[in-house]
Amino acid sequence: MITNNLRTIEDIVLVLFVVAIIYTDWRFHRIPNALTFPVMAIGLLCGALEAIPGGVFERGLADHVAGLVIGFAVAYPFYAAGGLKAGDGKYLMAVGSLRGVGLLLYGAVYGALLGGLIALGFLAVRRMRTADASLGTVMKTWIPYGVALGLGTLVALGMELAGRIPGAGA
Repeated sequence: MITNNLRTIEDIVLVLFVVAIIYTDWRFHRIPNALTFPVMAIGLLCGALEAIPGGVFERGLADHVAGLVIGFAVAYPFYAAGGLKAGDGKYLMAVGSLRGVGLLLYGAVYGALLGGLIALGFLAVRRMRTADASLGTVMKTWIPYGVALGLGTLVALGMELAGRIPGAGA
């Protein structure tokens, strides 16, 4: 019973967090630490509370810590190559910390797919608007990847709640 209540709290925090990230990344081109770090802490706290009945490795602290670490591991190569900004990486770490590995990976994949679609749209608009439509100019277009990751996370959460991906009701 307490685990279901914690999952509901995690879902509510996740939705509020994602909506805030989508707004701040779209509006200000930033994903603030003031949002990501507290969510990481809340996620680890929820993981610790889930572990109390003995579920340390299933839905407990280990899954939340692994989500945080894997969020970093997924984002860092792209950050080092210049494809992601630090806020995007911290966003993934926060999602992993809050909901564990499963939702993190599904959300990241859906976010990458949506990010590709958003990038194609932005590039097409940029190419139509500018006289200098060289590939170098078009590639300097800012793309709100936090928006794509946020939408991907919401898709993954919706599919999980609908029972279409593993983890629903677990």
